[in-house]
Amino acid sequence: MQGSQKYPKVIIIATNQALDNDAQIRRRMASVEKAQARRTSASQSLDLGAMQMAVNRNLLKLLLQLEGRYLHFFDLLNYIKDNRRIPRLTPENAEQYYTLANTVTLNGIYLCQYLKGEGFEPHLIQNYATGNLTDLLAEKPLAVCLSSNFVYMDDIREMAERVKQLAPEVAVIAGGMLIKRLLDPGDDLSPKTLKFFASLQGKVDAFVVEALGEQTLVKLLHCINRGHDAESVPNLALFDSGGNLFFTPRLREHIPIDRTVIAWDKVPEPYLRRTLPVNTSRGCAYRCRFCTYHWMFPQVRFKSLDALTDEMRRIQGLGFVKHVRFTDDNFTANGARLKSVLQMMIREKFDFTWSSYARASAVTPELVDLMRRSGCEFLDFGIESGSQTILDLMDKRLQTERALEAIRFLNDNGICSRGTFIVGYPGETEKTFAETVDFINESGLTYYHPYLFSYSKRSLVHRDRERYGLRGIGLTWRHHTMDSVQASELMARMIRQIDRSYTDEAHIVEMFKLLRGEGYTPEQILDLFRLKRELQLAVEVHGQHPPFAPEVDRILSQLERAIRGSRRSGSRQDAPNISAG
Repeated sequence: MQGSQKYPKVIIIATNQALDNDAQIRRRMASVEKAQARRTSASQSLDLGAMQMAVNRNLLKLLLQLEGRYLHFFDLLNYIKDNRRIPRLTPENAEQYYTLANTVTLNGIYLCQYLKGEGFEPHLIQNYATGNLTDLLAEKPLAVCLSSNFVYMDDIREMAERVKQLAPEVAVIAGGMLIKRLLDPGDDLSPKTLKFFASLQGKVDAFVVEALGEQTLVKLLHCINRGHDAESVPNLALFDSGGNLFFTPRLREHIPIDRTVIAWDKVPEPYLRRTLPVNTSRGCAYRCRFCTYHWMFPQVRFKSLDALTDEMRRIQGLGFVKHVRFTDDNFTANGARLKSVLQMMIREKFDFTWSSYARASAVTPELVDLMRRSGCEFLDFGIESGSQTILDLMDKRLQTERALEAIRFLNDNGICSRGTFIVGYPGETEKTFAETVDFINESGLTYYHPYLFSYSKRSLVHRDRERYGLRGIGLTWRHHTMDSVQASELMARMIRQIDRSYTDEAHIVEMFKLLRGEGYTPEQILDLFRLKRELQLAVEVHGQHPPFAPEVDRILSQLERAIRGSRRSGSRQDAPNISAG
């Protein structure tokens, strides 16, 4: 496009991280209960709705409740910061508080860069809850693109409805991982799924059904801009004149991974933070039987070392980045390549520290030494179980002894670790669950997080459903040795049974990287998580409402001192202008 010709404006909404976590928790639990109740039919032997209600009650026991509200770790920090008052976060004041709404997601940054390279004028809303959608819609954009990578379908509905209320003429396009997973069956979709998506007619104009989707999106945007029919664009789900969903032909996209390098020095400053995400590879070579990811990206592709070096030099050149989070599904997938990356980082002497996902079986003393020297502070392991029996059933290809050894290597080098664990996988019993609890207690893991097994027909374990007697869907299921209500009851016990490792929802890694960007040390972060656990146990005994019992007041006072000390050592005042975009 040359001269005075206008670039079509496109709004990208990358995620929807609520500012009120208590309200979001209650809303989502109510939503999933209703959805499971709708799935229950007279012919089914499981009351999915009743099971989901029981599961939710148990899972809520993992959360801190104070003054009648469920508080995540950041909510607790804000409560202390506001003199033991629960603040009301708004788009205007969110940057003054600790919230995941202030983080950067790579999907929005990348898509913004990609569309700009294709002749569009993208405007990024990193987080819907803090974005300036009304003002941007007043500029009459061509379309609003909703990413489903970090949201639920209820979020898609909410965002699309608001766009259409404010600007009915603007096209709404939804794509990303969740859309791909739900709509991939195409014409073989179940009647219930078709009925749900039919309810989005008039709200969403097109769905991009492709794991990557950038090329499809560009073709669709050009069609909209030129007033052409979108039926010629592959990989779409559209509504016909009767309101029925139909699909255009599938055409798998291929984009060289070096094309995904982010030119961070050209990213607008309002989109930047002191912690940034970097992706160096895509895909996973393993075939764990609980996982649904392998079918989207069956091959592992790596950025070239030259391209990655250039990207990280650009981050270094920004001058204010404190921490980098590698978002690879498995940063340790290729040992020889990983060594080259770590050696490059050591040579470059980057100022920032880093964290990543890793596979415990790949960790060796040589690698850990390189990791430490290159600035590694945190590795996130998908260990999944402390029972070798369950690991073998999962086809995890991991020995518990090897996982313990990897954690010890990290601890000896001052590197934090988190282990994630799945509770309730087919074959799970109270004995195998106890083995997981013992593993965590003996391992020296800094953090852990339990997930309730989620049953999907996309997972490989679905092929073994007759063998296990596996029935149900999502978080409501039953197999020969356990059901999801029993499994969630076991999970509710973990906070009492595990006293030297800490958990908080599923966001420890995100919280760690954000706090590191704000100047907190790993030791200070760990101390705050320790105190949160003590507080949670204390309020269960002494009550959650003021005036607080002496034991509760003592822990709150310790938190106040810890936060004051942390804020003195890591001032928030030197951040760049980080408006929500």
